[in-house]
Amino acid sequence: MAEVKLFKKLAKYTDKDGKEKTATNFFVQCGDVYVPVEVKYFEDKETGQDYNYRSRKTLLSAFAETFPERDKDGKQGKTAEEHPF
Repeated sequence: MAEVKLFKKLAKYTDKDGKEKTATNFFVQCGDVYVPVEVKYFEDKETGQDYNYRSRKTLLSAFAETFPERDKDGKQGKTAEEHPF
């Protein structure tokens, strides 16, 4: 049976106001495949907010391992097709 793992990877980006920010991207490893996972935002119909979004994202981050770094040659021990991130 294949093992399933949760990983996180920090990515820097510039927002529309020109400020540099950091995002956390999540991936699930199923066997040899990494699948990107998005934390869903459930907008309340009345207020337009999701008060539990940050809690769900923090919980995933707490249990996720750091995404493996690439080697000198740009690989993570597997082929580039298996690690496009």
